[in-house]
Amino acid sequence: MKPLMGMTAGAVLLAGCGSDNTDNTTAGTSAPKQDVAVKFMLWNDTASERMYDELAQAFEAKNPGITVDFTKSDANTYSERLTVTLTGGGEVDAFAFKSLDEYYKLASSGRALALDDLAAADSTALTGVEASLDGLKINDKLYGLPFRSDGWALYYNKDLFDQAGVAYPGDDLTWEQYVELAKQMTSGSGQDKIYGSFMPDWPQTWYVYGQQLGASLYNDDLTPYVQGLKLRKELSDSGAQPSIAENKATNAHYRTAFLTGKYAMVVTGTWFPGMLEQDKKDNKLTFNWGMTYVPHPPEVKKGTTMTAVVVHAVSSDAKHKEEAKKWISFISSEEGQQIVAKYQTPASTADSVKKQYQDNFTNDAVNLDAIFNITSVPERELRKGITQMNTIVTEEGELALLGEITPEQAVQDIKKRRDQEIQ
Repeated sequence: MKPLMGMTAGAVLLAGCGSDNTDNTTAGTSAPKQDVAVKFMLWNDTASERMYDELAQAFEAKNPGITVDFTKSDANTYSERLTVTLTGGGEVDAFAFKSLDEYYKLASSGRALALDDLAAADSTALTGVEASLDGLKINDKLYGLPFRSDGWALYYNKDLFDQAGVAYPGDDLTWEQYVELAKQMTSGSGQDKIYGSFMPDWPQTWYVYGQQLGASLYNDDLTPYVQGLKLRKELSDSGAQPSIAENKATNAHYRTAFLTGKYAMVVTGTWFPGMLEQDKKDNKLTFNWGMTYVPHPPEVKKGTTMTAVVVHAVSSDAKHKEEAKKWISFISSEEGQQIVAKYQTPASTADSVKKQYQDNFTNDAVNLDAIFNITSVPERELRKGITQMNTIVTEEGELALLGEITPEQAVQDIKKRRDQEIQ
């Protein structure tokens, strides 16, 4: 506990008149007031630690008498540690959720405090993030406030396009056009091969097609997802993109792949610009790059992208609930989001926040429209079976991409397993 503050100096002692047997009484004395320490749990990576340190300094300056004490855990085991802490009665007031899976699991089981009253009371302060609030409700209750929002975008190597004499990817590219462009940008062989595309091996890279169409993996009809899986497979089968078997064999990663200068395009999250800026400072980035909207189905307007927010919550067993609410509300406020924008992709769309985010970069490669001017569709649906569904689409999608079953069969098997395994 930090030093006591606000102690009353010199209580006044009033003594009664008369004999020594007269009782003495004390008036005007107040108990020493201590700082309230909000215990906050997070994972420990360098960027996050710097961000939270700056957030805590600003918050404490605005809220005398409240301090923030950090409990840090290894990023790789954070989810397990958080679950153990909350279910085992560990002392924590507020915390960060690392994924929507754990948010649904822990919030729906009563480990997080409902925040609807906070959102209503602080509606003006939360204006920049209010668009995300409805999508975070579980059974019509809000349990988390967003502080980071990640969408999807298309990144490209300008130098490779210039050398090939091909125009840069446009901002209204369909997935079908993306595949053809990737083939066009593929050349050479062996160590000299230039690939047109790289995507992480995540199932989101193919089921995005159905999500952009407004479909749901929980619908009876899953045919909207077939085309996305077909196109993802076509990229690998044509040689325009390494297969998932090759990626697994080499432990390939989108960041290291792009930095080799041998990949014309990469589809990944909007956290990528921050990585590339750091790579530029570290002299690892040796070419010019650009970004634009993620591709979309032909019948969907440009700028439609999956998004997933990262949230903070208050423990239902918090010792200092009101102070913990103030802390996470500050992070999601415009002032807090300006600080977040120095380190990560903020959840707020306030102009001052976007300006701060843009100021992080040393060139004009970052396309703010592709990050903030978007039509959002959910990457993951907050409902029962969220974790099982991720496993099902990953496993069945990989079987199709490896050629062991057809995309049509994979989608049928996803529905079958979903109905059997998610009750």
